[in-house]
Amino acid sequence: CSSDLPEHVHHFRPMSKLSEMLQEVDYLVSVLPSTPDTRDLLSGEILKHCENKKTVFINIGRGDVIDDASLIHALRSGWLGGAVLDVFNTEPLPTSSPLWSQPGVTITPHVSGVTDINKAVNTFVDNLLRYQSGQPLLNQVDLIRGY
Repeated sequence: CSSDLPEHVHHFRPMSKLSEMLQEVDYLVSVLPSTPDTRDLLSGEILKHCENKKTVFINIGRGDVIDDASLIHALRSGWLGGAVLDVFNTEPLPTSSPLWSQPGVTITPHVSGVTDINKAVNTFVDNLLRYQSGQPLLNQVDLIRGY
C-alpha cells in the first residue's frame, strides 16, 4: 500500500492495467458515466479476465459501458459469476431481452440513488400487513409489462 494513497485505498491501477486488475476482483462495480472513454469499455472479450474469480458485475453507472451481447456472452461463458444491473443500453429494458431470464442476473428498477428510509420502512410494513391479510401488495413489478 503506497503512502501516497488515501487512507482507505489499498490499490490503484491506471486504465492500462484493467485486464490485470480484472483477474483479481470478486466484484466489479461500475459507477462510470457515459463518455467517449467509457462507452463499451467492458464490451468484447475484456471480461474473460474475470473467469478465474467468477467476478460478479454490478452496474449502477451507465448502461453503455458494456453492450448487451458482450454481457450475455460473458455470463453464458462463465467468465462472470453473475450480474446485478440497474442500468442498460436501452431503457426500459425491452421485455424481449434475454437478460430477464439469464441465470445469475438480478435486475433492479434503476433506483441506485438515495432512498427515504422512513418511506421504505412504511412501505415494507404496509406490504407485510397486506401479505398477511391476503391483500394485493403495493409497487409490484409486472414482468410482462416490464415495470
